[in-house]
Amino acid sequence: MSLRERIFDLHTPESVDRFLETYPLAAIFKASTSDRTFEAWGFVERAIENRTDLALGLIRIPEDRPASNWVEERSGVRHQSPQFILFRNGKPVFDLDNREIEPERLSQLLAESLPVHLGAAVKNPAVVGLHVYADLLRRFVQGNLSEERFQWGYLDQLKKEAGWRSEADFELLNSLFENPDGRAFRPATLVALEFQSQLAGRGRPLLERARALLARLEAQA
Repeated sequence: MSLRERIFDLHTPESVDRFLETYPLAAIFKASTSDRTFEAWGFVERAIENRTDLALGLIRIPEDRPASNWVEERSGVRHQSPQFILFRNGKPVFDLDNREIEPERLSQLLAESLPVHLGAAVKNPAVVGLHVYADLLRRFVQGNLSEERFQWGYLDQLKKEAGWRSEADFELLNSLFENPDGRAFRPATLVALEFQSQLAGRGRPLLERARALLARLEAQA
């Protein structure tokens, strides 16, 4: 089971309460668009990927500010971003903020705080898979979506999810475009790079690359 299947998007105070009341063993990660968030997320991802009994709530700043404010009020943990908070039975166990989120410290606190034996695996029934990307690719390949609209739709979707997608998923989805900036990319930059590449006649046409990626997504569905 991948970490992606245990991620719950938290947008409102109600979603925070429902999440913490449903899962006795849970963590919340507050993400912004900073480079530090991407680095911290990578550390968190590696530290908890094998803890299949740990549910992970994701709060994006600034759009999920209502949820973030409620976490602060409910837990008494002062808001920071990025921030990782571990909960047991709805109560905070520890939190790490900004530069404190680093592999050694994170692993130590998790080892001290999590049960020795794995509990029942967590799975988000509403988890966002890769079907959104497959649908965009399919519409483009079939001629139902213009190249311009496809590029913006695909890249805007990937940008929203860049902070939490697993390494494997992000690398697969990111492979469609020339991207020198990794998870910190800007859609406008990649659209411009694609245009320049087409003018220069470099590489395979976008439509051909899209067909190949769609085949890969359908094969693993």
